[in-house]
Amino acid sequence: MTKNKQKGNTKFQFLFGGEFYNYYQYKVQTEQASMNGSSQNGNWNQCMQSMDETEIEQLTQQQEVLREQIKQSEQNLNAQHTVLLQQQQAQVENLVTKCEMAELQREAEASELPLDELYAILQPIIDSCTKDSISNGKSWILQHSSTKLQTLCIAHCLLYKVMHNSSTFPQKLHVIYLVNDVLHHCARKNATELKDALASVVVPMFCNASIGATDEQKNKLDKLLRLWESKANYLATETVEQMRQPVASYQQFKTDQVSKFASEVAPLAQQTKATYDGYQAQHQAFVCHAMAQILELQQQVQNIEAQIQSQPPPPITSNIPKSSPVMNTNIIPLDALQANLQQTMAQQSTNENGSQVQHLGMNPPNPDLVPSESPNFLPPMNPSVPPPLMSQNNLDVPQFSQPPPGFFPPPGLFPDFSKPPPGFAPPPEPVHEDLLPSVPYYDLPAGLMVPLIKVHNNLIFLLSLS
Repeated sequence: MTKNKQKGNTKFQFLFGGEFYNYYQYKVQTEQASMNGSSQNGNWNQCMQSMDETEIEQLTQQQEVLREQIKQSEQNLNAQHTVLLQQQQAQVENLVTKCEMAELQREAEASELPLDELYAILQPIIDSCTKDSISNGKSWILQHSSTKLQTLCIAHCLLYKVMHNSSTFPQKLHVIYLVNDVLHHCARKNATELKDALASVVVPMFCNASIGATDEQKNKLDKLLRLWESKANYLATETVEQMRQPVASYQQFKTDQVSKFASEVAPLAQQTKATYDGYQAQHQAFVCHAMAQILELQQQVQNIEAQIQSQPPPPITSNIPKSSPVMNTNIIPLDALQANLQQTMAQQSTNENGSQVQHLGMNPPNPDLVPSESPNFLPPMNPSVPPPLMSQNNLDVPQFSQPPPGFFPPPGLFPDFSKPPPGFAPPPEPVHEDLLPSVPYYDLPAGLMVPLIKVHNNLIFLLSLS
């Protein structure tokens, strides 16, 4: 396209074998080789880098999966521990209840207290708290509390009725009302043993009923608590203060009961600990296995990174293509030769007595001396031209189509290398069929007619309408 546009333009003669044609070919081949080499190296480097990054990313994802599995295993272990503690707590409560019932049975047998009669007296009070039922219950308790062992057995029986899981708040409140009437009688009659026995169980009774009660139900308990607080001879001040903190006081009571029956509870704790130790051992084994895999994957990542760093850089493609002839840097350029020839011709016209030979720094050549018969003859060097650089490792083959360095032929004998040799026509230009128009020029768009306009035709001529 450019050749067709600039054909005949003197500034683009290098495209048609004119001046600077060799340099133009050299630059074209150099750019082509550079583009091909850089694209191949770039594609290879990008491919290798992409493969390494993909592999490192996969290894990193595997490490993250293993870490997430370790985290899930820890969460499962904690959940198992929580479940085991809950199961142990329920088992301990059931075991403590059984132990209390067994102890109550032993106390009844030791004190010769008929528990069946006591249960029969308490049942009407629990179902419907009437004055008659409360009075009957109080009378029976006072009649069967002649010894300290009997008072403790009666107090523990009342506590068991309140602490039973199936008891509702009204049933618990009815038993507490019975305890209040008995405390009132103990204060009037000065029954110290019975009062102390009831004082030892009234705190867990009151706290158990208060936990989980509604505001209306708590108001009934608070009213009863204010009554006990106003009557100094009913309960001690420390006992009343404990009932004002039901949660903490009840928790302390449960702890004391577990400590009381520690020998019976110990097997449950050991069983729970053994089960948890088994789960923990499985977790530790999995963690060790996962950590070993993580370390192995990390080592693979480090090996890949070290391999990437140890890889040599891609070979640098030379800007000079192998197929192009080697350019000798010691050959004098064509423009320098022409300048020297012009200078020589100018000096020859002014110095007619042989100053040309002195200027060149050499003696006049002997016409009888033939160069082929003198193998040791060396052409003289021009001091204005630097000597050729001789390399020990890289010896370029001299081009015999050009004169030696520093040697200038007589004026008029140096051929014009900017044109083809005599008798040789310039090489034909390749004809591109796609550039040739298939229709007459007047049927072409105006944009395609621009290459037909000569550069020197810069004036606009008006067409005559006639």
